[in-house]
Amino acid sequence: MNITKNTTDKLNAVLTVTVDKADYQEKVVDVLNQYRKTANIKGFRKGQVPMSFVKKQYEQAVIFDTVNEILQKSVSDYINTEKLSILGNPVPVIKDVDWDADQLSFDFELGLAPEFDVDLSKVEVESYKVKVADDEIQKYVDNFASRFGSLKSLTEAEAEAVLKVEAAVEGQEAKPTFIRLEELKDASAFIGKKVGDVVEVNSNDIFDTAEEAAQQLNTEVSEEGTKVAYTIKEINKAEKAEVNQELFDKVYGEGAVDTEEAFRNKIKEESENMYNKESDKQIINDVVAKLLDTVKFDLPTEFLTKWLITSNENVTSEEQAKEELTKMDKGLRYQLIEAKIAEVNNVEVNAEEVKEAAFAAIKDQLKMYGQTSIPEETLQQIAMSALQNQEEYNRLSYQVFTDKMLDIFKNNVKLNEKEVTFDEFVDIITEKNKELAEA
Repeated sequence: MNITKNTTDKLNAVLTVTVDKADYQEKVVDVLNQYRKTANIKGFRKGQVPMSFVKKQYEQAVIFDTVNEILQKSVSDYINTEKLSILGNPVPVIKDVDWDADQLSFDFELGLAPEFDVDLSKVEVESYKVKVADDEIQKYVDNFASRFGSLKSLTEAEAEAVLKVEAAVEGQEAKPTFIRLEELKDASAFIGKKVGDVVEVNSNDIFDTAEEAAQQLNTEVSEEGTKVAYTIKEINKAEKAEVNQELFDKVYGEGAVDTEEAFRNKIKEESENMYNKESDKQIINDVVAKLLDTVKFDLPTEFLTKWLITSNENVTSEEQAKEELTKMDKGLRYQLIEAKIAEVNNVEVNAEEVKEAAFAAIKDQLKMYGQTSIPEETLQQIAMSALQNQEEYNRLSYQVFTDKMLDIFKNNVKLNEKEVTFDEFVDIITEKNKELAEA
């Protein structure tokens, strides 16, 4: 067997693979012998079918499968050995093959990754430092006080009540759920009602959107809304916990903070860290946008069009392939830019780093629910269990990779720091997302 590469231009090449009969004949004979031993063919005893009959029935199909196996492995090995940077997968050139010949020849088209440089020092973006105001800190304090408070039973519903109800949509079985009256668009139909009462409303009267109604009712809801009958089972009201050491310990762990001032400072610190993580995401988005705008290179579009037709069952024409390629263009270009930056900066992600990311994510998640005293060994077990899910492993692996790319951006691009309030930051991100959607 022999493989040669013919580079047609900077973005395209053709691999020619020649396969001698000696490369596959032994395996073909082995497979045919196995068929002969196991075949159940009328007129012959099992294991006694003449080889000439077996060959006539199966040889060409076996040769086809065996040669195809050899081709896939040899082409893949060649690309890896020669360290070829390709886009998509090799596309076989369709031509007639004389399967009885002593030597078979096959061609595969390759789309080569373009050569280009990335100079991060020429990129300039804004970095937003979000400052948390006192009124926002108070919202967090109130939220913690509510979360760690207690429920008080009420005889009738009032504005801040939480109702346990059974929601019945016409034609469906009633489903248990909870309603916070203060979160409804209009809660007037429920005010003053008692346990056992039935409240009939149109979902549009109490929910802002059909999507919100569908999520709460766990069923499809049209834009015109749907009629719902709520049977009240319980009426409660959350009594806020006192802002004292008991609350501090529940939120941050025993003795972590010991005064209300320290509690508020801790909230401020964590909130700003959280918002600044969102700001970091925006740094990535802005750097990506700048790079896509300034780093120019050509792609092997003709090859990619062929590749999409052969690899995507939903793409059945050249026109569809070109449309799909247009949708993919920015994502594909950034993948190449990202890979180039990672290569230059030796960015790699190992299993231990993914494990640490899983541990930190589990710890933060449990902390949100007030679980601050779980033993580290238990946290490690939960994290390892989560990593058994390949999709979750891949997600965390890419998160570690993204964090490393962020560090590279922060250390190499020019960042113009701008201090903003949370509301200003939200407005900025909203506007940027709007511009992105319109682009």
